[in-house]
Amino acid sequence: MTWNPLKRNHLTQRPNPAPPLLSHEEDRDLDVAVQKLIYVEESIRKMTKEMKKYLEIVSQLDRVDQRLSMNLSTSGLAHVSDEFRRIVEEYHSVTTQVGKNVQEMTALCQKTFLEPLKKLRDEFVYIAAAVAKREELVTIWKTAYQRMKRLEMKKERTGTHIAKLERERRTEEAAAKDLRTVHAQLLSELPAFLDKRLEYIKPSVHALIMIQLNYYGNTTRLFTQLMPVENSRVSPGSATMSDTEFDKIISTELSRIRDLTIVKDD
Repeated sequence: MTWNPLKRNHLTQRPNPAPPLLSHEEDRDLDVAVQKLIYVEESIRKMTKEMKKYLEIVSQLDRVDQRLSMNLSTSGLAHVSDEFRRIVEEYHSVTTQVGKNVQEMTALCQKTFLEPLKKLRDEFVYIAAAVAKREELVTIWKTAYQRMKRLEMKKERTGTHIAKLERERRTEEAAAKDLRTVHAQLLSELPAFLDKRLEYIKPSVHALIMIQLNYYGNTTRLFTQLMPVENSRVSPGSATMSDTEFDKIISTELSRIRDLTIVKDD
């Protein structure tokens, strides 16, 4: 089954308080931890959605480049002008290499970023189940507690009443013990999970940064090699080219494009 990042989050339920069994501080601490986890899962969902959207946009742009390169290669002008054919061939070479870079980047982002995020989000299935189990125990305990209190308030003191009251007290004690155990476990494990999430995600973020640096660095180098650099001692692909020099080259080329008949206003 394909994982859908748009589906609703697993963890949506905040814990209900259970006084007087649990203190206000105990209920509050768990509620704060769950609210933080709800925010974390939503953030993971958004990051996954945006990454998938980004990779699709990059792939679409690459498909446009490939189609443009193919159209230029099959253009009649490429068979008439040697200079035009040379430019088209160089552009085709660059787009082919960039296409390979896009495929590699997409695969690396999937492996080092999206897949770890999916594994992290899958943990929220178990967290949500544990919180739901705690809520079930809260309901069981409250029911037993209310029955016990109703019996305690009755003035009847027959043997049957006392036996029933004792039975409800044992039920309430067992339910209280189960609830306290699960509540304490959540108070211990959920904050620990919150602390560990950053340690888990840091390698993925670092990998994403390095993948982006490599992809955009190589793409910039490849396309820069197509830019003519006249009267300059710096080669087009040189990493030592200053921003001022590069901006000047871009401005010159844009001015030449604006002067073309096909872009002039009628």
